[in-house]
Amino acid sequence: MAWTTPKTNWKGTDTFNASDWLRIVGNLKYIADGVGIAYTPFVSVTDGSTVLTSADRNVVTNLIEEIAVTLHSTWNRGVVNPRVDYGSTWGSRELNVIEKTIEDFEKQIDGTLVENCDRYSDAEIISGDTVSVGLL
Repeated sequence: MAWTTPKTNWKGTDTFNASDWLRIVGNLKYIADGVGIAYTPFVSVTDGSTVLTSADRNVVTNLIEEIAVTLHSTWNRGVVNPRVDYGSTWGSRELNVIEKTIEDFEKQIDGTLVENCDRYSDAEIISGDTVSVGLL
């Protein structure tokens, strides 16, 4: 699949359509192929007649996590909680996180995203934030 510019400016009044789903899974397929992860996207979608299940959506977010691990991505990114049956679909916040993360994967692969890891964990924790470990 070819790369398509992600939509990263979702707002609450936007409608999620089949073309949006196809862009997201197409871009994930593009990234997955580039890093050697097998992925067959669900592309049999039609506006007004296809119902995406929580499992369909979780395949996408699980693949995002797998790609992040494969790429050793250390840049800050948002997280989308797994969907549950009869729960909410993705809102504008989740869609922005998903599409921006996929866009940043592509930038990381092509070398235009500078990684800035300032949090490590081993014998000690180094953090740019104030950390309190005292008892209350």
